[in-house]
Amino acid sequence: MTTTIKSTELDFQTIKENLKTYLKTTGEFNDYDFEGSGISSVLDVLAYNTHYNALQTNFALNESFLVTAQLRPSVISLSESLGYVPDSKKSAQATIAFSVNAVGISGLDENYALQPGDLVCRGTRDDVDYTFTNRLALKATRVNGIYTFLPLTSPDDPITIHEGETRKLQFIVGDAIDAVYVLPDQEIDISTAIIKVYEDQGAAITQGGEFSMYTNLLDASTINSLSRLYVLRESPNAYYEVSFGNGTSLGVAPTGGNVVEVDYLRTNGASANGIAAVDVVSSITLGTTVIDPANITVSVIQRAAGGGEKESIESIRKNAPYQFAAQNRMVTSDDYSTLILKKYSTFIDDIQSWGGEDDPEPDYGTVFTSIVWKENLNATAITNTRQGIIALADQFQIASFSLTFTDPTITYISTEVFFQFNPSLTGTSPSSIRALVDQSIIDYFLENTGKFSQVFRLSNMLTDIDATDPSVLSSRANIIINRRIVPQLATKRDYTIIFPTPLRDPASSTSPTVYTGQFSYENQTVIIRNKLDQRTLISGAGVVPVVFEVQASNTLEMVTVEGDLVLDNVGSYDKLTGIVTITALIVEAVPNSVNYIKVFAVPANQSVINSVRNNIVKYDADQSFTQAIIVDTR
Repeated sequence: MTTTIKSTELDFQTIKENLKTYLKTTGEFNDYDFEGSGISSVLDVLAYNTHYNALQTNFALNESFLVTAQLRPSVISLSESLGYVPDSKKSAQATIAFSVNAVGISGLDENYALQPGDLVCRGTRDDVDYTFTNRLALKATRVNGIYTFLPLTSPDDPITIHEGETRKLQFIVGDAIDAVYVLPDQEIDISTAIIKVYEDQGAAITQGGEFSMYTNLLDASTINSLSRLYVLRESPNAYYEVSFGNGTSLGVAPTGGNVVEVDYLRTNGASANGIAAVDVVSSITLGTTVIDPANITVSVIQRAAGGGEKESIESIRKNAPYQFAAQNRMVTSDDYSTLILKKYSTFIDDIQSWGGEDDPEPDYGTVFTSIVWKENLNATAITNTRQGIIALADQFQIASFSLTFTDPTITYISTEVFFQFNPSLTGTSPSSIRALVDQSIIDYFLENTGKFSQVFRLSNMLTDIDATDPSVLSSRANIIINRRIVPQLATKRDYTIIFPTPLRDPASSTSPTVYTGQFSYENQTVIIRNKLDQRTLISGAGVVPVVFEVQASNTLEMVTVEGDLVLDNVGSYDKLTGIVTITALIVEAVPNSVNYIKVFAVPANQSVINSVRNNIVKYDADQSFTQAIIVDTR
């Protein structure tokens, strides 16, 4: 009888045992003591060789797929097959006003231009100096001896300077087709690259000969035989490489004898974010006149922001398929999110887009986009980025949709947790266990909520609580959600609050389903809640019992904290849509030094709270509590 060796067994010991079993079944080694013989070493070698080959094959196979690849070169290579170019490091950007005082200096013309890199500034953060330069040409016109500079191609915009050290590399073009030019630098911001192709070495050396400007393929709107495009991307060795195509696929390509010049910034990334002041550190030349830095004024309009590190492996793994599906056009709402995030990822922490037909108030022909911005971005940076996004949509959308920005809305979840605690199973005090349970709840929310499309699941949270300590036997929780409204004090206003889930039927409970925090109205401390109508029922024959019944409704009323009625009808709520409406409300003051009022609601389904559209779910620790129920099972 023969035995087939199982090729699916990859563990070393299992492989060796299979080899023993096979040899025993041949008859010759039936009673052989393998452990006490030299053949055991031979089996070790065979098992090790099989095990190594299996591991190598498994690793190689994993690296062949974007979903399972772990090595950065593999992920980059696979993403490029989908037409995706991973982000390099991003330089921090600041916007400035820039002028030169030339009063008393003779021989100057009315207009001057500065080329990229002519303005060099220095900013400091945490005792580290950072260099900032302009990457676009600037022009200036003299008024009363003062030259005020503006961007040459967009004079209505402020000047943007980028953090980083200017580097220039030149390559002589040979006769090879599809040549690749490697930039031996891992700290490049590829968005700042300026690529020129000179006719010959003499022109490149003097910087005065004829040259052609090339444009990044990612910024091209059309490609034809006259296009001059380049591709700049990360190579498997973590450096960057420039290629130009073969002279037909990307338009005109450099030819033999030309010189390719790559001018780029070597950046420090996110560490320069937040710099709010810069000084000019080198002179500039207007014509033939050298202007001393003392005569140059630079003031920061928008502090440095947008610096970032290389795109992570997980980000590439997530974004590459979406961009491939989008094919550089905006058709679906996901296409909008993908292309916006690709271009402005250093300014955006999270993004969500949806069609107007999916909005609670349908607006056909509109795409809504909600963005969570990175920290330290001021209003000017956000406004400029939104304008850039609108321009991006005009370029890539294939239908005349209106792009509308809407701010994220946050739904807070408060928890009332009760857990069974057996003190005999631990030497830790109940208060310490309670602190651990509180931390388990916080950790759950940090890991599973806080961004668009993340969902709160009660069962998962309770599982984490039960795993806190062996002394925690079981747990249960009640869930209450709340949104916040910012009232205009002493002004009559209507408020609409949209919860992302249906709310509890008012008739199913004797306690309020919707209620607010305290605020002042006509010198009284009041709250708003849905009505609780108390009735007295008389029933029975002979013996007359008195039964008090509380019947709730979806109509909202204003009452004092003692429960006395102030206003009978101030709004209502829809249990199916989760929409709460408060009408003609006047708020005189809000206590506790806050500018908002919390509106609480009990969800109909306590198990799951979805974050739909622009809604984000977060934890409200201030409104939450935990309670230990001590149980001794000895």
